[in-house]
Order: sequence, then structure tokens, then C-alpha cells
Amino acid sequence: MKKATDTLYCVKCGSDSLVKDGEKAYRCGHCGFTYFHNAAAASGAIIVFNGKILLLERALEPSKGKLDIPGGFVDYHESNEQALSRELYEELQLSVSDSDLSYLFSYPNEYLYKDVRYYTVDSFFELILKAEPTLILQQSEVSNFYWVDPKTLNLDDLAFDSCKRALTSYLG
Repeated sequence: MKKATDTLYCVKCGSDSLVKDGEKAYRCGHCGFTYFHNAAAASGAIIVFNGKILLLERALEPSKGKLDIPGGFVDYHESNEQALSRELYEELQLSVSDSDLSYLFSYPNEYLYKDVRYYTVDSFFELILKAEPTLILQQSEVSNFYWVDPKTLNLDDLAFDSCKRALTSYLG
């Protein structure tokens, strides 16, 4: 969280006169530039094999040790599908093409990282596998994986509200 004594600098002129101006805007008192802190985009996959859903155990904060849907943030110049394909390969060494993914829905989320609250829009996709993949985990981000029977899924084990909402809608 920003402390009252923290100084905010303008990204345009470098002046230390940046002040909050509304819910998501910051205005520079020196040059008049307005910075908008908008929502970040993220994508996740509900991966299904043999009636079970793949969940990952988070190796990092926020919510280290909690379960999560595979995925991550969208980089510049990527579509949601491209970002998800990249993330699945980075986290699990799972190769998928954009055409393997079926868009489901999106939900807003809050992501608290190092005391800064990021607002995100999380897009969810379905990926149905015909064969069980050999997964190689990116140990720096994923400590384990589980194929979970939806009937035994405990939503309280999930790290993020958007994932809880997505799985509730998906399994509904």
C-alpha cells in the first residue's frame, strides 16, 4: 500500500508532483499529464482430462500454496489466446495452439503483489485433452499439480475469486 510519505513521480516529466485524480487516474501538477492505471489482462485455462480438472499449486505469493488455474498475464502485443498458449508452455511444458482453446467467459479480479493491488480482467478458456499429458513444472512458479474431480473440489482451496467464479460457472 502507498504510504502518505511516498512520493509519486510523473512518468512524462519526472516531477514529484503526481497526485491521485479519481479512482484510477493520477495527474501531474507540473506538466498536467494524466496517467491512467487501468486493469491488466490475464488468461486462464480450465483444462479437462478424463472428467478431471487440472489445478496448480502456487509456488509464489500472492496466495503461495493455494490452488490456481493454469495461466497468467497477457504481455504487450499478445492476444489472450497467445498469452495462454505461452503461459501453458512456460508453466507446464504443455504445447497447445490457439485453436485448441475455447473461450468461456471473463471475470474481474484483484491481485495483491508486494503490497500493490492490481485490478485485472481474467479471461477463461476451456481446453479438453484427449490424452493425459506429461507435465514438466516451472518450479519457480508451480510447486505441484493435481487432477481434481469436480465433485470433490473445495473452492476455498483456490487462490483467486475470479477462479472460484469461473469454476462455479463452468461446473454450474
